[in-house]
Amino acid sequence: MTALTGPIVAPGNHPTYSCPKQLFGGARMTTASSPHAGLVAAIEDMARAQRETGAWLARTLECGRGGLSVIRVLDRGPRQVSELAQHLRVDVSVASRQVAALAEAGLVDRDVPATDRRARMVALTESGRALAVRSSAASVELAAAVFADWDPAAVEAAAEQFRRVADAVSRHHGLPGARSATATPTATTAAPPAPPAPPARTADTAHAAPEPLEREIA
Repeated sequence: MTALTGPIVAPGNHPTYSCPKQLFGGARMTTASSPHAGLVAAIEDMARAQRETGAWLARTLECGRGGLSVIRVLDRGPRQVSELAQHLRVDVSVASRQVAALAEAGLVDRDVPATDRRARMVALTESGRALAVRSSAASVELAAAVFADWDPAAVEAAAEQFRRVADAVSRHHGLPGARSATATPTATTAAPPAPPAPPARTADTAHAAPEPLEREIA
């Protein structure tokens, strides 16, 4: 399967990108050249951390990363394939393949509503809902372990800052769901402490081949 390296135009004509450098444009800047370069570097670091977390969840739950992203979206309610593609910022063909694989595994059902025979709704089965619960629980347990030495206020402050970054980028690109720029951020009194160092990579994970980018949803 060929990895995606350029923008993908999903429904709504909003391009999505395969890496943070494409999103922000151009080569990585130095901190001396722009006050925003440190933010760009932090977002790139967070993207790598997110990929590591996604790979861990996929191994733990024995489900592909792309499939887990679809499961988590459908946990909020049934969607059309085109809506899944738009939400996950991938091409419809990619979302269709993910849905087909999940349907074959018995995790989703595809149904044609009587009110619109042209649409096909995708919903979680009982097994799919059980996987969504396990995925959410595993994510929270992992976060609790990673940030065990952070106090609750620091965790909440970090979450708010991530939301502000995501909303700012979403607004800039005209993506749905972004909060207003006038939303009042959570007050903080101190920057959160640095997270613990990640565990050393084992020989098995160090040489594992990365998944194609088209499966790296979210």
